[in-house]
Amino acid sequence: MTDQRANHIDEILVPTDGSKAAMRAATQAVELANEYGATVHAMYVMDMGDVDYVAVPSDIAETRERLTKKGRKFATQVEDLASEANVECVVVVESGIPEEKIIEYADEMDIDLIVMGKRGRSDPDKLLIGSTTKRVVGHTDVPVRVV
Repeated sequence: MTDQRANHIDEILVPTDGSKAAMRAATQAVELANEYGATVHAMYVMDMGDVDYVAVPSDIAETRERLTKKGRKFATQVEDLASEANVECVVVVESGIPEEKIIEYADEMDIDLIVMGKRGRSDPDKLLIGSTTKRVVGHTDVPVRVV
């Protein structure tokens, strides 16, 4: 990380799954964005898993639509936090493998910091860190604050 990047944060990515940990991370991200005058990117990644391979096309479309609505709801919760703090927020809903999409988006959008919960809905029993968070931390050059 260059000195310039370490001293200023313009773009903060907050992956969310609507969990309590994700919302705590979003709160910290919004506070940091407010302090630095940064933009928050609220991102939900639909993990369709094996649905594409075991369901008929109409079921896939229905499931994708349902997950998109759920994702927009979760990302909009982050957007609402940002709005209350007068922080600019971009809402992103993607489909794919969560850690891959998070890292790809961070690279494409020149994200300065990723702020994410230590575990999400799919990892409620993990004591230390969830699998998606662990994979993001281990595979990105972007600093990650784990909340």
